Amino acid sequence: MTRKKIVAFAILLLATILNIQEAIGPSTVDTTTSDDATLWPDQRKSFYANGRFWVFYSDGTNLVYRTSTDGTSWSGKTTVRSSCNAGEMFSIWFDGTYFHYAYCAETESAAIYYRRGTPNSGGTVTWSANEQTAVAGSSGVTYYQPTVATDDSGYPWIGYRYVSGSTKRPYVTKSSSKTGTWSTASGFPVDLTGWDAAAWVVVPVPLTSGKMLVLYNSFGRVIYARQWTGSSWGYTSQTSSATGEGCSNYYSAVNEGDNVHLVFTDGSSIIYTKYTYSSHSFGSETTLQTSTSNPPIICRDPNTNNLYVFWASKPTNNHIYYKRCVGGTWDSSPTDWINEATDKLTYNDTLTCFYNNYGAYVGLVYMTKQSSPYNVRFAFIVCVPEYPYGQAIALLLCLPVYLMARFGLIDKFSKSIRPSKLHSSASMEVPSK
Repeated sequence: MTRKKIVAFAILLLATILNIQEAIGPSTVDTTTSDDATLWPDQRKSFYANGRFWVFYSDGTNLVYRTSTDGTSWSGKTTVRSSCNAGEMFSIWFDGTYFHYAYCAETESAAIYYRRGTPNSGGTVTWSANEQTAVAGSSGVTYYQPTVATDDSGYPWIGYRYVSGSTKRPYVTKSSSKTGTWSTASGFPVDLTGWDAAAWVVVPVPLTSGKMLVLYNSFGRVIYARQWTGSSWGYTSQTSSATGEGCSNYYSAVNEGDNVHLVFTDGSSIIYTKYTYSSHSFGSETTLQTSTSNPPIICRDPNTNNLYVFWASKPTNNHIYYKRCVGGTWDSSPTDWINEATDKLTYNDTLTCFYNNYGAYVGLVYMTKQSSPYNVRFAFIVCVPEYPYGQAIALLLCLPVYLMARFGLIDKFSKSIRPSKLHSSASMEVPSK
């Protein structure tokens, strides 16, 4: 091996150890008759657990899921529950052991339901209990867009919109049970505003030590954030910018300890901001992409605290892009990841992704085709954890190789072990015929 090859190898090894990631996909999970099968970006519908990718969606009639061990070949369809013709009627939350779903039919007098299950390595689910009523139905009342999460102690929370005539409020409820059954905690459900506005969307975000941050937004308003201290309600804060008209669903959040990373669209750009619990405030806002009202979705890699933000169709229609934030610095330009120009994206707001990097994977779910049957699609990014002192380790590994190549030590070593001239072909014994 020449010196140049050794040096190239050392440089490649260094680059590999410092930053390993590979974008994989996409593949088709299934077809659906619903053009809203995976709505919305503020809700989660996928995760990785026990050696499998899990994707939940509406097949046009029921809430269903499929699994895959490689992100390419998918299992048969399993029905979770009936009467689910749109993705916004349910959300999924994976807490590292169990997954939880919240569902409502979005019809008058219908209840909000909750259930918890264990995702098994074979692709089956072991349910903790039968489906539970989390919020009872009431005459003249309609609930919309349930979004479920659990605090770090395992207690489930559900945010939702309450509509009764002209009364339109953001609500959140919590269970005092963490066994898979539902028992509404004292003081819940909670009306987060006490005043009316159209199309509230409520997203509970877990922090640490039982704390939560509950986000809620309505058309053309700032995004509000209300602290739960673990035992009582704390400060209420708000973003500097408002979401665009018709964009109350167009935000996504993920926690890092007690702080929360938030992305949203203000109707003309994709905006990032960070909420700090200790100061109960949002920081400065960073524009990630201009000239778009399309919604973003965010995922965090807990091994590195790197952030991934995905969105569709800007700069180019029917393409899916992402930006990473590494060490607090955002990519200067987006990565043009997926080209769906052939089948075309169904809508730009059907993207949903993992909450966290699970098992070194960041998964993305979206839809293609503009007439039924539509495709539910999946793609993922492989991320290898960056270990503590990774740069120093990489340099220690590469430096000796580089020095050996630089000063010809490898060439000298290889010469020292070459066959002796005494063993030339002239002196070798020739086998008899």
